[in-house]
Amino acid sequence: MPQTLNQDDPLVRLLSAYRSMSDRHKAALDRFLDADGFVDDDHRRTYSRRERSAAVEARDLLEQAMDLLTGRFALPDGMTVTVPGSNHDSYTVTTGRLDDRVRAAFLRGQCHAFARALCDETGWEMAAIISDTCSFDPDLCGMESVARDVCGCQLEHVVAVRPDGAHVDITGVHLPGTLHDFEDQEAITVNDTVWSFILRSPAWRRPAVDVARTFVAPLLANLHGRAEVSV
Repeated sequence: MPQTLNQDDPLVRLLSAYRSMSDRHKAALDRFLDADGFVDDDHRRTYSRRERSAAVEARDLLEQAMDLLTGRFALPDGMTVTVPGSNHDSYTVTTGRLDDRVRAAFLRGQCHAFARALCDETGWEMAAIISDTCSFDPDLCGMESVARDVCGCQLEHVVAVRPDGAHVDITGVHLPGTLHDFEDQEAITVNDTVWSFILRSPAWRRPAVDVARTFVAPLLANLHGRAEVSV
């Protein structure tokens, strides 16, 4: 039997918003249909334009729904899932199983997802390691600043920052400035402005935060089971 939700539950509001949107879209599009439910040739272009607009609104609502659902329900361990990586690569990983494949996925393309998941769990802050110059197109630097004297294309890697200042990513704990491939590079705090840039930038993949969450506990257990890095 379906679970009964409280009227103040965000899911109830989301379902109400969907019903209202769906009814509004159907009413707006029905006016261009003939008696048999087909698009009238005289209104096909207008119908297509209205249909595209409705699709964009529906997409935005779907994203809200998925954010809500993935935040509320955790994935089970042992699932085989594929996440997007950098340079159009993809990685097939098993949820909850911290192995070399997972380390590759959440180091090359999904570092921001793991940092987000780890910080959500621990309450730590996030930081982005930056390059001295734009990493992929120098001409883009200066078009949009995400922090003082830092443009978006300088963001290279995202980590969690432990209270003692250590940087933590899927590979473990590191002294600031000692991460492999990012030695001696500075880091900036990932605030709402920086995170919003990462989410909309075509240079960053969709963050698979729900998948990343399944590796937080195994990583923290590994850290507790070995000598801590001091700063």
